[in-house]
Amino acid sequence: MTDSPETPDLTRPINSPELETGLLYAAISYRGELASWNWAFYVPDPSVSPVGTKGTIFHVVELDIAGAGLWKFESGITEILKSPETVALIRLSDVNFLGGYEDVVGKDSLLPMFKTVTIPTQVSTDFNSRSWFLDAICVLHDCGVVQCDDVWLLEREIRRCAFTAMDRYLENKGWTAYASEHCG
Repeated sequence: MTDSPETPDLTRPINSPELETGLLYAAISYRGELASWNWAFYVPDPSVSPVGTKGTIFHVVELDIAGAGLWKFESGITEILKSPETVALIRLSDVNFLGGYEDVVGKDSLLPMFKTVTIPTQVSTDFNSRSWFLDAICVLHDCGVVQCDDVWLLEREIRRCAFTAMDRYLENKGWTAYASEHCG
């Protein structure tokens, strides 16, 4: 059976020990259950070698308080390639047109876009890092940062990459990088 353009079966791993500069990645990390991941965005810092060792992460985190289900947005520097929870990194889009690394991750570029994504102020069982990520993709698309005409296909593609990467991850072989076919 051949793959159709509507299926995310064309995504193949990138065989490289480092990430590429000037790109926006989806970062998928292990949450302790086989099919449960944290979803985030990641921009590698090109001044640190190997590229991807350090960079800026944009994500939502669940607050650790009684009555869990409350979330907040966070961004900050992380060493994602060294994190034992990193399962997959999926190349989404070239963001060089926004400027250098400091411009892209600074207060006047991606950050205000991510802050427009609605986070419920009340406990919600429907909200999680995946739903925030997919809403953020729509904002980034509307702002011209990514080209993603079908967020549902992108979600399927990322989930498929994460499932595939889990084999390597569970064998203690680290993370796997991919290039998205449904986002550019």
